[in-house]
This record gives sequence, C-alpha cells and structure tokens, in this order.
Amino acid sequence: MTTRPAPAERTVTRRSLIVAALLLAGMTAVLLPFSSYELGQAVGFLPATLAVVTCLDVMTVYLLVAEYQDGGDVRLLCMSLAYIWSLIAMFAYALAFPGVISPHPPLALTPSLAPWFYLTWHTGFPVLLGVAWAPWPRRWSQSSAPSSRRRACVLSVLAVAAVAIGTMTFLLLDAHGLPVLIHGLNIGRMTTLTAPIVLPVVALSVVVTARGTRHRIGPERWAAIASLLCLCDLILTYEARRRFSLGWYVGRSMTVIAAGAVFVAVLASFRRLKAQAERDATIDPLTGLANRRSGWRSLEQMSARSHRSGSPLGVVAFDLDEFKSINDRFGHDAGDLVLRSVGEYLRTSLRIGDEPVRIGGEEFLILLPDTDAEEALNVAENIRGGIAAMSVPGVDADLAASLGAGCWAGAGETTGELLVRVDQALYRAKNQGRNRALAALPPGRAALQPSR
Repeated sequence: MTTRPAPAERTVTRRSLIVAALLLAGMTAVLLPFSSYELGQAVGFLPATLAVVTCLDVMTVYLLVAEYQDGGDVRLLCMSLAYIWSLIAMFAYALAFPGVISPHPPLALTPSLAPWFYLTWHTGFPVLLGVAWAPWPRRWSQSSAPSSRRRACVLSVLAVAAVAIGTMTFLLLDAHGLPVLIHGLNIGRMTTLTAPIVLPVVALSVVVTARGTRHRIGPERWAAIASLLCLCDLILTYEARRRFSLGWYVGRSMTVIAAGAVFVAVLASFRRLKAQAERDATIDPLTGLANRRSGWRSLEQMSARSHRSGSPLGVVAFDLDEFKSINDRFGHDAGDLVLRSVGEYLRTSLRIGDEPVRIGGEEFLILLPDTDAEEALNVAENIRGGIAAMSVPGVDADLAASLGAGCWAGAGETTGELLVRVDQALYRAKNQGRNRALAALPPGRAALQPSR
C-alpha cells in the first residue's frame, strides 16, 4: 500500500476519487425528492445485504491488519478498527431487526432498538475512519517496530471490540429508556431527533478523512469515499422517513459499496503490483527492452517454433564501441541517456515481431524470426548505420557499434551454440576496427558481406 506510484497513476487515482465523489453527491441529490416512495418489503434483501457486508468487512480487516504487520503503518491498523466496529454494530443490528435472523429477533426489546443500532453502526464507522486519518502528532504517526506489531494488533482489536460491545450493551440495558425513533414503519422521529447531531458529525468525519488521505498513495485513499457513502446513506434514510422506501433501499445498497470500496481498491492495488512485478521480471528498466532472462526465454520459444515450422531464425548481437569512454568523459547519466536512446531506436526501427533485448551494460541482442542469415546481416548493418547517425543531447561524441549476425542452423544446433557463433562474429568486428557488422560463419561456409 505504501509503494510510490508513478505521477500519472497518482493523477488517475485523484481523478477517480473526485469523479466517484461527484457521482455519489449527484445521485443522492437526484434521489432525494423520490426517497419516500414506498416499494414494499423484500424479505431477503436485508439478510443478503448484511451477509455481503460481513464478508467484505472481514476481508478488509484481514488485508489492513496484514499491511500493518508488513509495514508498521499505525494508521492502517486504526483504519481496520473501523471495520471491526462495523462488524459488531451490524451484528447487533441484525439481531434487533425483524426478519433478518427471525421474525422475532432476540434483541428486539423495543421497536426502536434496531434504529439505534443502525445509527451506532453508521456513525461509528466514519468517525473511526476520521480518527484514523486525523492530524495526529508526528511521533504517533511513525511506523511501529516489527517486534511490537502483533501485540499492538491484539490490544487494539480487543479495545475497539470492548468499546463496541459495551456500547451495544448500554443500548440494550437502557432500551426502554431510549427515545422512541419509529412508529410502525415511520422513522420520521429518528430524523427529527438524531439528524441534527449525526449528519454534522459524519460530514466532519468525511472532511477529516479526505484531508488526511489526500497525500497518501495507496488504496486507503478510498476511505473518504467509504465515509461519504455512509453520509449519503444517512441522508437518504433520514429523508425517506420510512422503512422499505426507495431511499431506505438505496441507503442499504450504499452500505454494501461503503464496505467494499477500500477492499476493491486494495485488490486493484495488488493487481497493479503483480503486473509491475511481472514487468520488472521481464523488462529492462533503463531501456524498456526485454531483459536477459526474458530474452533467453524468447530465444528458446522462437527456436522451438522455427524447428516445428522449418522457418529460419536470425540473431544479431552487438555492443556499443568505446562506451566506457562516454561514461568517463560525460558521466554515467549521459551513458544512461545513450542506452535509453539506443533502446528507443530499436523499438521504433525494427519490424513487428522482432525482439530487441538488453543483455547487460552496453550489450544488446536482436531476435529475428523468419529471417535467414543474409537478412540478419542486412538488419545488423541497418542498426549499425542508425546508431552511427544518432545524436544524443549532452554527448559530444560519435556513437558506433560492432555487430555479429547469424542464423540458427536447425535441430543440429543449440541456441547456446548459435549465440557463441554470433558473439565470435561480433568480436571479429571489434578486432577488425569496430563500427562494422560481420556474419557468423557456419562450418564450411564463406562469410556474407552486408548489402549496401
């Protein structure tokens, strides 16, 4: 979660957050006039909704705690506590709402107890997210030591669970003394009594969470959207003033999205990290070409394909002449710029299907499927001329390359033997004065000269 993304990726994430927030606000505003429209009771809707939210909350807690244990970011641990609160408060709500567990649920001591649990759930969750991203003193925000992380996890989970269970127990013990929030299906009294307090508190939590995560770079930035969803849920529920109305159903649907927002963002982050790891395993980071490992794999695959089809496979190996002197005279940054320029030239000048590979340092390999020895030598000569014509800013020196070109001799030759022949041609080019391309000589055959 704390891996720093590219600036472009960070901009996309910021735009996605803004678009999501605007869509939520716009949808809530559009639905408000119709929120009290009665739809009737869908028996399986709430049990299914709470089951999905439970699964999402549990998985989010696991991922956040695992991230904390790996990196020691205390705010991620605190963020996980909001989801633990959600689980406990939601469980109490399910045990008090008629029809979720049974027609006569065990905690339905009064008709108003379920609304009180709902408010505790939907207020505590965004408030705890706000606490997680509040402007703490700097010393509190520092990563914790690995040796203390497991103990911190256990103590924090026990503490928030104790507070949540204590809050639910208090509501149970004082159930008959609590203000009545519902008459039949009408929850208008809940709106009148609690909205002036709950909505400002949740709105403040949204602002605090958004400000606290604005400089973050991981999926935790979506915590502000989860808080905003809770606020929109409360607004629609308050405005609907009735159970099983349009606003009530949409609000409960937003609860599912709020539970899954960070979870989906974490999965998307893992997917990007996996793709990046796979790319790093096959791509040379400096030039953007295939790296040595990937090049060997491609060579084996191409040779197997050539063996099956009987088509030729050409290979060109080259390195830059006097590259060390470029580094010595102009610095390693200039040398890196030369290598990047060569990589860009190879990517744009070769045919589709040809694969340029950076072997290491200033050494490169070009894999040329369906290419015989003469064509491979022509490709090598074209590359030699292209590099000789290159002009790299900050490098006041002529660039040159020595190249060897050859063609796979078929099943009687291994790819390793092919590379040895091509390397020998490259070294002959070096010994004969550099800045030239020579063909690898199969036994008993004359050298091919490059076509001009």
